[in-house]
Amino acid sequence: MAFAAVLLPCCVLALARPGAATTLDAAAIGCHPEWPVTAHNPDGHAVPPPAHDAHRTVACAVTTGQETSESTIAVSAGGAVFYSPAHTENTMARSLDGGATWSLVQPATMQMTALWNTVDPQVVTDRRTGRIFWVHATGQLRTAPVLVSNSPLPPPIPTIVAYASGFQVYSTADDGHTWRTADYSNSPMGDWEKIAAGPAPDAGTGAAQPSGYRGLVYVCANSPFEVSGPSRLCWRSLDGGTTFAPAGYVLPVTTAGICPPLASNTQVVGSDGTLYVPMTCSGGAYVAVSTDEGGTYTWYPVPSAPVASSITPTAVLQIAADSAGNLYGMWVANDQLMLTVSRDHARTWSTAQSVAAPGVHQVTLPAFAADAPGHVAFAYYASSDGSATALSAYITRTDDALASPPLLVSAAVNDPRHPIYTPSSVFANSHPRADYVGAAFDSRGTFWAGLVDVLGPPPSSGADTPTTGYVAHLASMQDTDATVQAAATNPAATAAAPLALPNTAAAGSTALAASAAVLTAAWVRRRRSRGAP
Repeated sequence: MAFAAVLLPCCVLALARPGAATTLDAAAIGCHPEWPVTAHNPDGHAVPPPAHDAHRTVACAVTTGQETSESTIAVSAGGAVFYSPAHTENTMARSLDGGATWSLVQPATMQMTALWNTVDPQVVTDRRTGRIFWVHATGQLRTAPVLVSNSPLPPPIPTIVAYASGFQVYSTADDGHTWRTADYSNSPMGDWEKIAAGPAPDAGTGAAQPSGYRGLVYVCANSPFEVSGPSRLCWRSLDGGTTFAPAGYVLPVTTAGICPPLASNTQVVGSDGTLYVPMTCSGGAYVAVSTDEGGTYTWYPVPSAPVASSITPTAVLQIAADSAGNLYGMWVANDQLMLTVSRDHARTWSTAQSVAAPGVHQVTLPAFAADAPGHVAFAYYASSDGSATALSAYITRTDDALASPPLLVSAAVNDPRHPIYTPSSVFANSHPRADYVGAAFDSRGTFWAGLVDVLGPPPSSGADTPTTGYVAHLASMQDTDATVQAAATNPAATAAAPLALPNTAAAGSTALAASAAVLTAAWVRRRRSRGAP
């Protein structure tokens, strides 16, 4: 069925189809033309915008309306946006209309949790197939309500009781309407689990080949214990996440020194099936490279990346791979967001360059992703005030990361006069914590950031910090036009259901209802403080 999309003044997008007329304000998907967008070089100097930016770049952001913690984001081949977690760590928020509306989704079979910050949830997309994968750490005592969800014991005892041991992977190929669960809740895996999907190595290498799915899925986590490790163990799926088997440990080379378990980060799969695992150790930062599906590794140093100075370092190496197999390394050092590039499978790396927005400080919790060759984008918190305790969210994007220097485009994706993020340490390390945020490209090349909006301090001692999911993207008005058009052509999106909360009785529904009430009150106060009705 044919559609026509026209950009009108004041960012109103009109959609027309035979027998119907629909008008959707771009504000419905959170676009703010008034928020400044700056083109700049790595030295921080502003430059003319990219030549291809004929349709003006705008910053867009919406909230999910649901409490959250450690956030990630993924977009399916059909354009469904998944934000993890939402309401509890048992559910995700899903939008079928580019972020205009959100509903909750939940696998039918899963181990529930009543606590925040216990499952380290992560959602990703296999960009070749569009399938969504969501991973949770599990725990053998997490379903014991007297010990955990209704425990009379003071924190952090219930969290300790709910220690991580094992994992579950949930996957969907139909935008979250149905889910498949792979249950490995008794495996020797701890926390900080990360999931990635990609192609298998060529059959000529002798590597095992997938069956019933066009690629492999890897889950890597601290093993055999949470937090303490002392190593990382990766499991591999040859059938699209239905079953998993151990692939091998990521054992450090002698020059790496001590590699704290929490100093690793998300592994990536290259375009040729090579598996890359970033490791930040006391002897340097490395990328462990496996060409045999996680069986053995060769370690290559990333010379200018920071070393690990504690079991929970604040600056660790993250990596991403574009569709041509180029690798990118990212970290925070000296209040700067740094990027380096490898064109030879992690063997050598370029001189690192600063890529954050001009004039920002206190860069924290960065996440990034790569798409087409040279297309890389970053999400992070920062402030133009070097002493601020409340930070704004930023997105920086480049389409020529392989150039020297790359041309960058950056924007705050909230009104900087009203910062959205306050670290949990400011509130005496209250829960839920946001230990990481999410970043992903969709199939059209739009970059999405899954962030956390902290609505204020805990309302009382021991109460949760009120939060809501915050989803942002940096796009041209042409991209925004396409987002609305895609939403209009999605039958499910045209009748998106309101937020319907799944049955979370097993996860302490009374406490969750109280948290939701606090969240709603905080959100109303926040909107009124910003002049909204």
